Amino acid sequence: METVSDQGLFYSTRMKKSTKASHPAPAPHLAPRRLPTQERARATVDLVLETAAAEIDRLGFDKLTTKRIAAAAGLSVGAIYEYFPNKEAIVHALADNWQQKVLEAIDAPHPRHGGNRDVFAYLNDQFSLVAKLYQDRPGLGALIPMLTSVPDLAALGRAHDDLAAANVASALAHYAPKADARALDAAARCIAIVCHDVLVAALVHRVAPADLLFANMRACLVAIATPLILAR
Repeated sequence: METVSDQGLFYSTRMKKSTKASHPAPAPHLAPRRLPTQERARATVDLVLETAAAEIDRLGFDKLTTKRIAAAAGLSVGAIYEYFPNKEAIVHALADNWQQKVLEAIDAPHPRHGGNRDVFAYLNDQFSLVAKLYQDRPGLGALIPMLTSVPDLAALGRAHDDLAAANVASALAHYAPKADARALDAAARCIAIVCHDVLVAALVHRVAPADLLFANMRACLVAIATPLILAR
């Protein structure tokens, strides 16, 4: 039966197009055979992605096969091949969709959308929104290391990092118009790196209480942003 899990369409194909930043097109061997256009087709692709994430979480990438995904999802292998040529293409779609959702969360509190946030409220709101995408997500613990160890996914990750840094740097420039462009870029990248590592530690690996790690994280954000605001 074609049902999507209760994880909030975490790896869903359904994106907010108004805020979606574009990753580069995948290599030919990773490109979907076709994109879903109708609701039933989108539900099928979402089911494939959610099921693949759960199977990666359960068995790891090496034991992942399209046959296993099909069996767990209650689909035929042919239904999967209608959209994806291989398991690598499915994992690429998983990574791409997750990173697109992260970009949406990063962009949501950007000052260009209005509101009366100061820089610290902006960074706090952004961190809180992104944190939701790391919470109780099947397969994420296995997927994240693959973003640096698998060449095709590493290229996707680098593109994502550049898009995220550009978005945050442009927001910081709004709050700190006198700051040097290089300082803004460096601060944006530092924010992304530190936030990601803390979220993985707190919500994926759970190495320490999340509230304590988050309190230290927010102190780091203040420390990173303050010199920019004081720039003359």
